[in-house]
Amino acid sequence: MNKDPSSVVETNGQNVIEDEESPSLVDEVYQKLLLRIIRCELPGGTELKSTQLAREIGVSRTPVVQALARLQADGIVIQQKNHRAVVREGAENWLVEIHELRLLLEPSAAGMAANRMDAEEVIRLQALASEVKICQQQYEDGDLSSAHLQKWGAASRAFDYALHLSIADHCGNLPICEAINKCWSYKRVSYSAAGESPEIMIRGLYDHTVLLDSLNNGDSETAAAAMTMHLRNAARMRPDRLIV
Repeated sequence: MNKDPSSVVETNGQNVIEDEESPSLVDEVYQKLLLRIIRCELPGGTELKSTQLAREIGVSRTPVVQALARLQADGIVIQQKNHRAVVREGAENWLVEIHELRLLLEPSAAGMAANRMDAEEVIRLQALASEVKICQQQYEDGDLSSAHLQKWGAASRAFDYALHLSIADHCGNLPICEAINKCWSYKRVSYSAAGESPEIMIRGLYDHTVLLDSLNNGDSETAAAAMTMHLRNAARMRPDRLIV
């Protein structure tokens, strides 16, 4: 009989979820810790004790240890000579620094993808854009309900991910593609930190539409310029340190 990887155990008098084999749990802990670092709830120089963090988050110690190892591999957390993990000074700017890296990578990728993206892929992206446009129109027609805003946000995020990662996939340069995908692995943290306001989604759809049109037209120069403008607009509209 297969062992159920998930079970409830008691740690220090608290019931916590034990799911050591689930990558999603480690991802969740990683994102929570990174978000606390970005918000300066765990400022630079803070010692990170796995037992204490596990108790605060409500999980066993194992996924916390694994998440700390990932943070250390990324350079967000450093290990001192006494083997204690501490938050790196300046780590609260991690998402800002990732965004700066995207500004170096993604305009070039967009320019290269404009010559490589096939019609079928453009049609797929246009369909996702249409879903966002419908949601935006419903908002402008007066649907301000939280349910609709959630639906709109989900459609915007789906299009956002699909467009940018498709550009990476079609740029024809594997190292650039891999680097962009790594940058985008932090996007969920950005969404969790700042959310998506109607103003951000409206501006994002406009920028993405210009970008997608340039890809459809095979216009490398316009695609690169549109990506640069989009990323700069995104930085201006996000709160400090919460942009990817």
